[in-house]
Amino acid sequence: MQDEWYKHAFRLDYLRVYPHRNDEEARRQIDFLEHTAGCRPPLNVLDLGCGDGRHSLEMARRGYTVTGLDLSEELLTRARERADDAGLTLVFRQGDMREIPYMQAFDLVVNFFTSFGYFATDTENARVLHAIARSLRPGGRFLMDYLNRSSVLRTLVAHDIKSLDGLRIEQCRWVSGDPDRPGDPVRINKRVTIEDAQGRRDCEESVRMFTLTELETLLNAAGLVISRTFGDFDGRPAADDAPRLILIGTANDGR
Repeated sequence: MQDEWYKHAFRLDYLRVYPHRNDEEARRQIDFLEHTAGCRPPLNVLDLGCGDGRHSLEMARRGYTVTGLDLSEELLTRARERADDAGLTLVFRQGDMREIPYMQAFDLVVNFFTSFGYFATDTENARVLHAIARSLRPGGRFLMDYLNRSSVLRTLVAHDIKSLDGLRIEQCRWVSGDPDRPGDPVRINKRVTIEDAQGRRDCEESVRMFTLTELETLLNAAGLVISRTFGDFDGRPAADDAPRLILIGTANDGR
């Protein structure tokens, strides 16, 4: 598994592997954000790991001032095209989430669809949280939509093959690290093979699976405080059997 897999994985094929992550889902998730965190425009928002911009565009439609940051220039190009087609004005910028190039610029930072835990060490992953804290104004809010480690471990499908719109997608998944050993850096790994008329492509993913306790420790060290937790975007409580782990919180004014 490549330590810097994230530099190669997020291309247009990524959108084809996850077709259910669409604009309708983004609308429901922004509805949830507004309802649970009390967010309303006008606010300056950073969509961190914005991909092709589905959440950025939805927030811009609602009147938020939005900046989308992502490492993938290929997905950012798609995001800019979509914004132009919709007649929306927002900024899409290429960059590393460990080095957010803004200081106390945002009222809200959002991080959807497990766009955290990509880096090889906990120190590097923690840099993302410190960058988020620096980018937020005092009292600013954040939302993190993250995997639920307990649920992933319980429901993991090691291998599957599916066909979709002329695309054959084969996925192999495995866990590294010992979930029963406190502090062990447990990761969920995936190898994806895509085949279509253009040939075969392979890509890899490897995401650190933090527990809620581990995340809270890292967030607090960065000056971020969790205020609410949920187990999915339907508002269910965070629990071992919940499909997601959604964190809402604020920047500590005493950073």
